[in-house]
Amino acid sequence: MTFSPRDCELMQQALDACEQGIHHGQSPFGALIERDDQVLVATHNHVRAQSDPTAHAEVCAIRHACGHLNTIHLESATIYSTTEPCPMCFTAIHWARIRRIVFGASIADAARFGFNELPVSDSQLKQLGQSPVMVEGGCLADRAIDLFQRWHDRGGQPY
Repeated sequence: MTFSPRDCELMQQALDACEQGIHHGQSPFGALIERDDQVLVATHNHVRAQSDPTAHAEVCAIRHACGHLNTIHLESATIYSTTEPCPMCFTAIHWARIRRIVFGASIADAARFGFNELPVSDSQLKQLGQSPVMVEGGCLADRAIDLFQRWHDRGGQPY
């Protein structure tokens, strides 16, 4: 799949947020939400910092964007996730009515680094749940996988 220069730029910002999270002792996941050519939020995983297994980067991003806009729906938004969203995050994205997911590394890549992932892709979830969310994967995937490797090499522990 070919991604636009804007997609790559926004994914790089999500990767930068991921790298900040790693620097602060978090797991290697980042997310960014964009709507109408405006970045609403770029954040990272907060699972360990908040002792909250649901504080994935995507969920944190949705919470922030919805709170900032005082809404529960982000219809025209795109979420850029450094790794394919897990089933929980995909469901949150669907509920928030985000129109498009662009991700880097696959959920299988995360599992290879020891994360307790369900082996269900977003494409499978989309089909199973008949979700209108568009799913596009592989954007800057090599960079996302590199962040997993660097996190692992620093002694990062999956949850």
